[in-house]
Amino acid sequence: MAKTRKSIKEQAHAHRGQIPKGARKEEIIRAAAKLFSQKSYHDVTMDDIAEKVGVAKGTIYLYFDSKENLYLEIMEETYEEIESILERETAKSDPAPLKLKKVLGLIFKFYLQNLDVLRILSRDETHLIREHYEFTEHWRLRRIKLYEKILEKGINEGSFRPSNTELTALIIFGLVRSVMFFYKSEKSAESIAEDVFSMISEGILAPGYEKAEAARM
Repeated sequence: MAKTRKSIKEQAHAHRGQIPKGARKEEIIRAAAKLFSQKSYHDVTMDDIAEKVGVAKGTIYLYFDSKENLYLEIMEETYEEIESILERETAKSDPAPLKLKKVLGLIFKFYLQNLDVLRILSRDETHLIREHYEFTEHWRLRRIKLYEKILEKGINEGSFRPSNTELTALIIFGLVRSVMFFYKSEKSAESIAEDVFSMISEGILAPGYEKAEAARM
């Protein structure tokens, strides 16, 4: 039987028993996310996190048995939240172009509202991929499959031209991440999504360019 992927929470639960719930744990997660957004993973210590929360370091270990598990739980909660939002959106009956535009808007809105996590990703993604490849690959593939599903719907309904959906999904994935990490703008999430959607749907050639070029040859 194939092994199923255990979440970070499940792994931690198996290792140390029942995870305490409540406000204190969420306070630790928020404080740690703030610190990880300000400094690299390796520069943040459990002492720093305890000081930020205002508790003894031993209290942190009642909830998380290592800095690594705390870091990964922050990321897993984030990924699970945004992917659940996107999957609810794609389950609706909208035409594929509208569905894709809405998904792009939700992604940019989510990360603009969660800048600490965006800063963590932009600074420490290499660490995540190198040290936790299976973890990051799971979430990367989940997002790419979501894009592929929208593309396939569009092809089937005639709103998107036939294409290599795997390659196109990878291009969209890379484009969205580059905009998230490197595009500095005062525009709203909806406006950024509109620009990105326009680039995906229309490309960079001016209308009529190909016909004009053919006429000159």
